[in-house]
Amino acid sequence: MTSGAVSGADLLCPNREATIVGTNGPDVINGTNGDDVIVGRGGNDRINGRGGDDYICGDAGNDTITGGNGYDQVYGDDRNDHLIGGERADTLKGGDGNDHLEGNAGNDALYGENGRNLLEGGRGSDYVIGGPGRDRECQGTAP
Repeated sequence: MTSGAVSGADLLCPNREATIVGTNGPDVINGTNGDDVIVGRGGNDRINGRGGDDYICGDAGNDTITGGNGYDQVYGDDRNDHLIGGERADTLKGGDGNDHLEGNAGNDALYGENGRNLLEGGRGSDYVIGGPGRDRECQGTAP
């Protein structure tokens, strides 16, 4: 795993240079209490943004990503991802796989995109849009 600014088109999240980068294998990545740009890369990763306003991209693999305590933007990819917002207003984008997006508290924006997705807005006034796949949407407190 790499910390600090790195470069390369595959290390952008979205169009922001990564500050923490995983490997092509399965990783457990924890962000800092500051603002992070995290790219998981390959493998089935578990990523926690922690504090700060983070941009997190899972990249390839079936990833589980938790935004943390800031105003976070979390992006899945073409596999089956589980994206979880935090206590503030977050943006979650699933990608092409069959994804599970959980907004939790805050006024969140959930975009299922392609695939068969489960979209749970949670508490708050949420914006939820599924995409072209067969999606299931749950508003209010997550079951």
